[in-house]
Amino acid sequence: MPISKPHSTLGADNKGSCSNLAIYLEKENEELDRIIKKSSSISEISELESRKQGFFTASEVNINTIDVISTIDNNKRKLGANDAKYFAPTISFSENELSHIAFLATGKRDITSVLDLNLSELEQYNNLVREYGRKVMDNYALNFNRQDKGIKAGADLVYFAKIEHFRKYKGTDKEVINGNEISGEYKKGLQSHIHIIVSRKDKTQILKLSPTCNEKQTNRKIGNNEYQVGFDRMKWINSNENTFDDHFNYKRIELEKFQNQNILKNGSPQDKHEINKKIKIESINRDDIKKQIKNAHLNILITKPNNLKEYQQRMMKFAIQVLPTINKNGFIQENHFFHEQSGIDFKASEVDQNLKFHELFSVDNKTTKQVQQIEPSLEDWKINTEKLTSILSFLPFEITPDFDDELLKRKRKRAIRR
Repeated sequence: MPISKPHSTLGADNKGSCSNLAIYLEKENEELDRIIKKSSSISEISELESRKQGFFTASEVNINTIDVISTIDNNKRKLGANDAKYFAPTISFSENELSHIAFLATGKRDITSVLDLNLSELEQYNNLVREYGRKVMDNYALNFNRQDKGIKAGADLVYFAKIEHFRKYKGTDKEVINGNEISGEYKKGLQSHIHIIVSRKDKTQILKLSPTCNEKQTNRKIGNNEYQVGFDRMKWINSNENTFDDHFNYKRIELEKFQNQNILKNGSPQDKHEINKKIKIESINRDDIKKQIKNAHLNILITKPNNLKEYQQRMMKFAIQVLPTINKNGFIQENHFFHEQSGIDFKASEVDQNLKFHELFSVDNKTTKQVQQIEPSLEDWKINTEKLTSILSFLPFEITPDFDDELLKRKRKRAIRR
């Protein structure tokens, strides 16, 4: 579940300037600058520069740190010296959520770090994370229950957000305490999250808005006007989870749901029993779907498909999409099975540890050996046109004879010129 914490600060004193916090959030850009100084390649420098992150708002991107500090520090009319001037919410994601966003951005299932993304993929990935961050701030605004006062969306607030892609281990992390990791080392996997600096005052500088207020759903009356005050943090987290699932079409399992996690932690014994029962039933259903996929796979192996495309087409008759991940050498690294009826995606290894690529086209060791022998490497195409044709036959599109001939002619001409 996306964890949205309405921190008052991030180790800074939010009763003064936000400068220390804003400068602190430049740490990943500063790390890129240190790498850039050591690089002599113009293309590498350009790519590293493109990977830097600026602040964004409800309508703008790439805002510099100086403008952030100036805007937040000057949006404090009628706030006293001891009043909070800003707050620092953070939005964190689970590994599954980030993998889902990465898949939407790239169509790839094996992304384990933003460093696996090229610049085009990274831009799309950042756009998706940024879109969600803006929706979270829309929920933040609505959660104050001041719509009648003009607070209807994040655009009515004064905030700046920044995406960070890495986290480091701290001395308090259990991995460090147990001696498995070293404090200061980068954590593995996708670690993207969002830091936000949001002013205590709204854009008009009339209303004070505090997400750390202890009052929830409290009705107040001034003159003839009655209104609600307070910020319900649980409601905000639930809203953000629902927004994530709707916006990204994410199929959240019972164990991932914030409400269920909260019941398992704080609920009554009866409530905990009911949630555990739901989780167990869902787990059994997932196991049944895995069996369906494996059975479909085994039935198709009997028909001995000639190539991946043929295998994919036959699996589609069972309403199962086969989504291969091809590595840099041109080989299929992993297959994913998408079960259309349930909307659940499994890695081949999750369905069965023994489901390997070569098994797609063989049911005995002899055929397996033959398939392995004809599996080509993309590095060989320049010197062996037969291998080029073999490579293309593995990809999910048709090659017409005319196209094939024309392609090979062009390759021969290039080889002659060299």
